[in-house]
Amino acid sequence: MFEKYYSDSVVDFPLYAYSLPGCEQGDYVVGMPFGPMKTVERMKEYKEVGFNIVMSGCIATYYGEDWETSACKKMMDIVYEAGIQKYIVGDQAFYELSRNREGIIGEGKPFDSEASLDAFVAERIKNYSKHPAFYGIYLADEPHYYFFKAFGQICRSLRRVCPKAYVHCNLLPMDTLRWMDERYPQGGDLMERRSKYLNMFLDETGCDYIMYDDYTFCTAKENKLFYLRCLQNAAEICRDRGVYFSFVAQSTSMKLGGKDYYWTPNEQEMRYQLHLLLGFAVKELGFFTYMPHGANSVEEFPNDGAMLTREGEKTPLYYITQKIIKELYEIAPVVTKFTYRHSAYDVETFQSDLRQLDYALNEKLDNVVSFATDREGVLINELYDEKEDQYLYRIINVTDVRCEATAGVAQKTTVQFDKKFRFADVYADGKWTKRELVNGVLETALLPGDAAYVLIY
Repeated sequence: MFEKYYSDSVVDFPLYAYSLPGCEQGDYVVGMPFGPMKTVERMKEYKEVGFNIVMSGCIATYYGEDWETSACKKMMDIVYEAGIQKYIVGDQAFYELSRNREGIIGEGKPFDSEASLDAFVAERIKNYSKHPAFYGIYLADEPHYYFFKAFGQICRSLRRVCPKAYVHCNLLPMDTLRWMDERYPQGGDLMERRSKYLNMFLDETGCDYIMYDDYTFCTAKENKLFYLRCLQNAAEICRDRGVYFSFVAQSTSMKLGGKDYYWTPNEQEMRYQLHLLLGFAVKELGFFTYMPHGANSVEEFPNDGAMLTREGEKTPLYYITQKIIKELYEIAPVVTKFTYRHSAYDVETFQSDLRQLDYALNEKLDNVVSFATDREGVLINELYDEKEDQYLYRIINVTDVRCEATAGVAQKTTVQFDKKFRFADVYADGKWTKRELVNGVLETALLPGDAAYVLIY
């Protein structure tokens, strides 16, 4: 069964570092230049990790200066020479325009008509849009909902003027209502307001994706209670609206008050993060961040906490990410063909991390009669390939990877599928195996953070 999904050898899975390597204001902070990143050799190292897009962040912002001598052109030339075909431009004009409340067209606004906006856009992008590495333009990061009208006007103008341009819009992660009160539309509880926020973005912009950033590994566990529910929420909206799910995932450490707040994940945590996201049909992935982030605070982002230090030295995370991306491409030919449908969980023993499941929806899976785990907690996601009328189930052990009590201990999960299914192709530990389902039953044994993908037939 699984072999048919590997007949097409070309798999387009967009991957990039977010951001790379921070804003210009951080270029020479504490005397450590980020400049060496802006070389062909460094960009080849970036590509060797497995990244195929450069999302410029602010490393080469275009301010409208002479194109031929601009930092933007220089960086695009470097990226293209390094063999990367896609570059997302940071243009200060679009960043500022996208942060206008209630739109940019009309009386007292920057433009009096769509025609005048289109003329501005055509003139502004006329040089960099012709560059062979040009892929798109990014707008303001993590916008409040009242910026969406401006976002939509810019998106529609770019589609009219340059239909090939991708518009990068990274939305707000979930946080407490106290922080979200101004940022989300009014009306309803926290999840209802988040749904309004995501739907409003799609309605106003006409974009064919939802993208937001969030970080799995956080010492303040109460900050992560809604992490899985938010993944479900975004995946549900993507499913119902027929758009795809893009995600920016943690891969660097951060300190607050002198203590670790977000930590640099180890290899198994990176693997867990990848498989968790694939189960929600994420089809584009950014990693935060390739180099220590300079725009927010150097003190908060440790020098050795990302893939490359400020001096350009590769950390263990560089090689871990390279390995994880290779593992992604082993399963990508299959999972990229599927869309999200439902998810369900079973919990045997509640840990602090497993409280995320308590806030998630526990849904009915189409072809699963029942399932149970024997130790901590398991999450099963149901995906569907409409073209082939084929179901895929992703089973993941959500036990804390760093928990000493469960480290190295396999968790057994027993799944009772509908008895009409007699066989399953199972992907686990880097290989596919064919399994007979006796009376529709499948058993898996997974270490914390590991996952199995099951094609039933």
